[in-house]
Parts: sequence; C-alpha cells; structure tokens
Amino acid sequence: ASIGIFSWSMLEPEEGVYNFEWLDEHVDGLIAEGIKPWMCLCYGNPIYSEHGHDLNAKLFPDGPIMDGWLRYVKAAVKRYKGKVTMWEVWNEPDGRKNLDSYPLYANLFVRTAKAIREVDPDAKIAAFGSCSPDREYIRQAMELIAAAGGVPYIDYITYHAYWPTPEIIVPYVKQLRKDIDKYSTSIGLLQGETGCPGQLEYGHAMNGIEWNEYSQAKWDMRQALVHFSMGIPYSFFTMVDLNYGWMLQSFGLIRMNGQKTPVYKRPKFYAVQNITSIFTPDMKAVDDVKVEGPENLRMTSYGLQKNGKNVGCMLWLSGNRPTSSLERTPMDVTVSGMQFTDPVYVDMLTGKVHDLKGVEKTVDGVATVFKGLPVWDSPVLVVE
Repeated sequence: ASIGIFSWSMLEPEEGVYNFEWLDEHVDGLIAEGIKPWMCLCYGNPIYSEHGHDLNAKLFPDGPIMDGWLRYVKAAVKRYKGKVTMWEVWNEPDGRKNLDSYPLYANLFVRTAKAIREVDPDAKIAAFGSCSPDREYIRQAMELIAAAGGVPYIDYITYHAYWPTPEIIVPYVKQLRKDIDKYSTSIGLLQGETGCPGQLEYGHAMNGIEWNEYSQAKWDMRQALVHFSMGIPYSFFTMVDLNYGWMLQSFGLIRMNGQKTPVYKRPKFYAVQNITSIFTPDMKAVDDVKVEGPENLRMTSYGLQKNGKNVGCMLWLSGNRPTSSLERTPMDVTVSGMQFTDPVYVDMLTGKVHDLKGVEKTVDGVATVFKGLPVWDSPVLVVE
C-alpha cells in the first residue's frame, strides 16, 4: 500500500534538519497492521527554491537544489530502510505546466535512483507516476533515461488513470507495455493512483460529473478488475477523504468530515473488501472461458481460474460510465469453456451470493446458457 505523497518541505522544515517523527507513526502503524508501505518522494522545498512544494511543482536541474534534494532522499531511505521497500520518484511530473519537463525528470530520476540504491541496494524503485492521457511524456523521458544508463534502476512504471469510463484504460496499458518492452521486459507496470469521487466535485480528477457513492463503487470495481485481468497491481485512491483545506475530497473508502473524523464506511469500502476477499493470488483471469450476451449491449467479461482450474467468469455492462441506478437487466448469457456443477451468482457491490436454481439453464455439453441472468453496469460473478 502507498503510504502517500510527502513533500520534501514537510520532512525538511529547516536546512539539514529532518522531521521524520510524525511520519514514523504512520509507517510503523501500517506495518503493525500487516501492510507493506511504499512511499513517493516528490516536490520542492522553499528553503532551496521557489519551484513549488506541492502538486505541479516544477522539477529542477543539477545544482544546489538537486544537492539538497539528494541529501534528503538519502536521509529518508536510511530512516526507513527495511520498512519501506519501494520508493516512487515524484508524483505526476507531467501535470499541467510540466508537460515538456521530461529532460529534467529523466535526470532527476537517474540521480535519485542512484542515491536510493546507494543507501539501500535492495530497494525497489518506481518511475513517473504519470497522469498524462497519452504516453508521450513517458516515451520521451525513457529515451533519455536509457541514454543515461538508468533503465536497470526501474522496477516499476506507475501511472494514474482517471477516465469516466474505466475500460478505456485497457488499450492505454497495452500500448504502454509495448513502449516499455523496447527497453526492458522485466519492468513491471503498476497502477499507482486512481479512484472516483463519491459526489459532484468542482476540483481534482473527474470533476463536474454527478457521481454518487454507488456509481463511485462501480467505477472502482470496474477499474480494479480490468487491471486484475491484465495482471497489474492496483491502488485504490484513497483510504479516507483527503482534506485539502479549500475542499474535502470524496474519494475515500471512508467518508470523513471537516474535522478529520470518520463518519461512515462508503459502499466503496465494502466493494473493495469483496474484491480483495475473492481475487487472491490463487485466482487469475483467463481467455479460455468465454462469455456471450446480447449483441446490442457492450459487455466486458473475463474467465476465472483458481489454482489452475476454470471456476467461472466475471461480467458487467461497459458501454458507458457507471450510473447511480441499482436496476439490473435480465438477459440470456452463455458461458463456454467449462461445465458448472453448482453455479452461484455473486454481486460484487453488496457481497451477496445467490444460487442459480431459479434461473433456467441448459447444458449442451459445450456451454451453459443462463436465462434471465441479472446483469448491470457493475461487476457480477458466475462461479462454482
């Protein structure tokens, strides 16, 4: 789990004086809960420059600022060696005014990665945390990183995906994989940050859309499960609502109030709980279980295999962004590639499991036809 994004200025309030004590509580607390934290190193420090010390801060070249930055990086890695096992270098360097900053990022990444490995040779390192809707920034920066001999330092490339229709991310990721394979097939992809608001918001990602807490939960599940189908680790953004001072963001698994106190667990909380209880490491998506529904409806589906045995499928309507409607559409669905003995229907939003004895089904030796199966724009499973 990502422990979050901590600005350099928060941890070095005076030149050469590092304030890690407040962060220790969070790192040690997560570890005590069985969570393996990773941390993002990012942003500037007004002690050294006026480049900004939060989102969209400008990157800096070699010189006194870089020297101060590298001292801070080494101090942070030394502090949490053995506790934080992966470090991400910067957050969204390609945001807004920084779209042409890839030469600065390439240099900063290589120098930072070398500093990390100097202190902790076993540390994993993630690059980019990209937020661009295309791959141009990564492509340009990777050429420069490769020229500087920096590719061996990259364990993961992270990206942030915020599109109202979640399945749009699939072709982006497949093309990104091809881009990175030119340099190394051992670099992993990691979805480092994405989520959906639980209400209409006027700032931050996917604003201006009348989301509610049900469309939010559907979005997060759909986005997570397409990543599962591609075998890519996934981060849910965020654990609690973030208080930015000027706004209280509604992305959290837990709704917070303005006093930073929990109010209740959102439907998204239970949806994530359902996903993590079912989609364990012994489960994977496969192509040899096929799902067919009405031709006039766009449906996303994947076969499921557990411990090497086909056990069913997941499916949902994916023609549009998730709605707030709780209505299901009865439809005939054909599943081929396996035979069911005792199939059940699992609603991933609620976690409820239903037998399918009331749904007429016919087995012709090759496929099973489920008549009137309730399908909607939220993931459901048909599994043994």
